[in-house]
Amino acid sequence: MTPQLTDPAQARRNSGCLLLLLASCLVLPVGSDSAQAAEGGGSHYLPGAVGDIFLALPPEPGFQVANVSWFQTGSLGTTLLEGQVGLGLETDTFINMTSVSYTFEQPVLGGRYTVGMAIPFGYATLDGAITGPLGGRLPFSDSSFALSDIAFTPIQLNWSSGPWSFRFSETIIAPTGAYSTSDGDLVNLGRNYWSFDTVGVVTWFNPESGTEVSASAGIMINTENPATNYKTGNEFHLDATFNQFVAPDLAIGLRGYYYKQLTADSGAGATLGAFKSSSYGIGPGFVWIP
Repeated sequence: MTPQLTDPAQARRNSGCLLLLLASCLVLPVGSDSAQAAEGGGSHYLPGAVGDIFLALPPEPGFQVANVSWFQTGSLGTTLLEGQVGLGLETDTFINMTSVSYTFEQPVLGGRYTVGMAIPFGYATLDGAITGPLGGRLPFSDSSFALSDIAFTPIQLNWSSGPWSFRFSETIIAPTGAYSTSDGDLVNLGRNYWSFDTVGVVTWFNPESGTEVSASAGIMINTENPATNYKTGNEFHLDATFNQFVAPDLAIGLRGYYYKQLTADSGAGATLGAFKSSSYGIGPGFVWIP
């Protein structure tokens, strides 16, 4: 029998208790065009980092603090690392992201207005080979433990009407993370360029059936990395979640994402060509709200 969550206000309060939220998500990438695209084979976009539940529900007025841990492991065939060609790369990345936000009680444009920032700190390892001056392969292994690029959200607006909630936000990701182009230092937690992410989110939640569906779509505009003269193409990203409450404090469901570069990589440093990449993934997830 499906548990009934008849108090939408309680659901909103629960969605704000992010420090007490234990969530698990396994997202499996099942498609990719060009792993070479985007400098270093990465992006400021982190699949799933938008959240696991109630993505667009308006937060309660006041301060909120959240902590998100994000891990990725994978491989890259060919990519550019600080102007050098990297081959057969194996990478592990762990990011711990602490965010602080404040929601104003006074409505703005009929919605809840929130400002915030997220500070990521992480650890990354990279193993592979780079091409030498005569075209030969030089194996290497490197790691980094440092600050990553800080994200500022000066504008976030949330609206709610019946079972529907909506969110619009603009996030600025600043090149504050550790970045070096010195010899032998090929792993950077910072990307050394600015990104501007415009995001729209919608949530449908039926408290009687305990069913929630959310989708978050965004377009990320990137500037050029001045150290390498490499400009990662502009990116589209979509995150989706489905949750079914099987108990008042436990939901199970699915997570998925889709990513695609809208414009090709460019700039004097894009010596491998005008790549564009796309990928998507889907997997199970659960949320426990104690």
